[in-house]
Amino acid sequence: SEPLPADPTGQRLCEIFGYYPWNFIRADLPDDATTKAAWTTVTTYPLRPRVLWNQWQDANQLIGVRFTHDTRYALLDLDAGGDYCTPEGVAQIRAALETIGITRTLLIRSSWSGGLHLYLPFAELVNTFNLAVTLKECLTAQGFRLQAGQLEIFPNVKAYGVQTFIEYMGHRLPLQPGSGSCLLDDALNPIGDSLARFFWLWDGAAGHQDLETLRHAMKIGRDNHRKKPKRRRHPVESWRQDMDLEITEGWTAHGQTNHLLKTIACYGRVFEGHEGQALLDYALHLAITRPGYEQYCRHQHEIERKVTAWARAVEGYYWPLGTTPSRDTSQPKNNLVPFNQQQAEDAQHRICAAYTELEQAGDLPEQITARAKAIAQAAKVSQQTLYKHLSLWHPAHQEGVIAQLASLLASEETITAPTPESPEPREIKELHPSERYMKGEALCAGDLGSDQNSFSPERGVRGDEPAFPQEAEPAAYDPALHEQIQHEIRSLGWSGEVIRQFIADRFEGKRWFELTEDERLLLLYHLRVLDSLSAGEPAAVTIQNPSPTNQ
Repeated sequence: SEPLPADPTGQRLCEIFGYYPWNFIRADLPDDATTKAAWTTVTTYPLRPRVLWNQWQDANQLIGVRFTHDTRYALLDLDAGGDYCTPEGVAQIRAALETIGITRTLLIRSSWSGGLHLYLPFAELVNTFNLAVTLKECLTAQGFRLQAGQLEIFPNVKAYGVQTFIEYMGHRLPLQPGSGSCLLDDALNPIGDSLARFFWLWDGAAGHQDLETLRHAMKIGRDNHRKKPKRRRHPVESWRQDMDLEITEGWTAHGQTNHLLKTIACYGRVFEGHEGQALLDYALHLAITRPGYEQYCRHQHEIERKVTAWARAVEGYYWPLGTTPSRDTSQPKNNLVPFNQQQAEDAQHRICAAYTELEQAGDLPEQITARAKAIAQAAKVSQQTLYKHLSLWHPAHQEGVIAQLASLLASEETITAPTPESPEPREIKELHPSERYMKGEALCAGDLGSDQNSFSPERGVRGDEPAFPQEAEPAAYDPALHEQIQHEIRSLGWSGEVIRQFIADRFEGKRWFELTEDERLLLLYHLRVLDSLSAGEPAAVTIQNPSPTNQ
C-alpha cells in the first residue's frame, strides 16, 4: 500500500477520499471568490496519499477526486440559488433519504459561492453504481428535480462504456483552506472549518445509518434500473402535447382562426371524447377564452358558425382515442402504378418491339455497338436505359428467350393461374430409379438355396455411390429445336410472363424444363400456328438438321 501522511487527520482524509487516485481534478483558486474555478482532469499520474494531503493544505489551489466501483460515502450538490439551497430544502431532502436508511448526514458550504454539499457517510463499503441509481430513484420518486443548477448526485448514474471506460464525475474535497468551505448547522449557519471535527461528525453519522434498509433499497433500485425501458415518446403523446401548446398560446396574429378552431375541435374530439353539441360547446368556450382572441380574431361576429363547421368536419374524420375508427382507413389512396415502374416497363416493351422489327427486316447488326445504336434509335431510348436490359438484345446476355424463361421457370416462383373450384388430383407417377443407383441386385434362382448368412457381392450390399434413387434422365437438349422455338417467340414478340403462361395452359401447368422432347415439338407447332395466323400463312413445322432424338 501507498505510504500515508504522518498527520492523523491527513491519514483519515486519504483513507476516505484517496481510495481512487486516478483522473483526479484540480484548479487554481480564483482571485475573485464569485468566479467559478476552471477545473481540469489530470490523467498523466495518480494522486498519491501524501501528495493528496499536501495539495489539500495548499490554499492556492483546489483539489478533487472521483469514485471507483466501491465507496464509503456519497454527496448531494445543492447549487446556490437553486430551489433546495435553503434550510427547508435540506430538511426535505434529509426526510426523503430516511426512506432508504440514510438517517444521518453532514452539511457543509462547498465554497464562497454559497452552494451546499450534503455528505452521506457509511461505515462499510457499498457498490457505487447501485448507490447512485438508488439515490436517483429515491429523490425523483419524491418529486426532486435532479439537474445541473438545482440538485446533483455524486456518484452520478454514469453510462456503460463499450469501447472506452467512462469515469464518474469528480467533486472537490471538503473544508480546503482558502476555498470558503465550512461546516453548517441546520439553519445554514457556519460552525467552523476544522477537518478533525468534520471526521468526528462523520464517524457519528456513519455509525447511525441503517445499512440493512439501504442494501435492500439498493437491490430494488438496481433491479428497477435494469428493467426500466428506454423512454420513447409516443407519437400520440407528441401529437397531444403539440396541440396543447398551440391551444395554450392562442392567437398571436391575424389569419390564425381556422387553424386554431380546427386544432381545438380535434383536441376535444380525440382526447376529450366530445361529440355533437358537447363538442360544439367545448370548442366555442375554449376558442373565445384563448389569449389574443379579441385582438387578432376577425371572425368574432361569426365565431359560432365557424366553430360549428369545424366541429362537424372534425367529427366526421377523427374519433375518440381508444375507440373504433369511424371511417375506413384500410383502403389505399389509389391504385396507381408508380411512375418509375411504368416508365421502365414502357421502355422494355419498346426495346423488344424494336429488336423484333429489326430482326424480321434483316437489319439487326451483328456488331454490338452498331446493334445498340440501331435498337436505341428505333426504340427511342437512351444508351443508358438500353444497357440496363442487356438480356433483351445483347448476344452475350441473351442465349435465347427460352433460356431466359427456363431460368425463370426453374425458380421457386409459383404460376398465378386461376385455380379451378374442384381441382382434379394430379397423376400419380412411379419413381423409376436408375440402374446405377440400385442398392443391390436380384438373386438368381440357383442362389436361393445358398447360405443366407454368407457374404456375397451380388447380395444386397451398399452401392459405391450412396444416393437416393433418381428419376429417369431428362430429355436430351436439342439445339435446333431450341433455336426454332426461340425464333417463333421473338417473332410473336412475347414477354417471359406470356410464354410461361402459354406453356402452363397448353401442358397441364408444366414449366419449360418439365417438358419432354415431344411436348417441346408440340409447343413449336402451337407457336407456328399462332405466327401463321397473325401473318396469314399456313403453318409448317420443319426441323433443320434434326438431332438423332427427333429423327
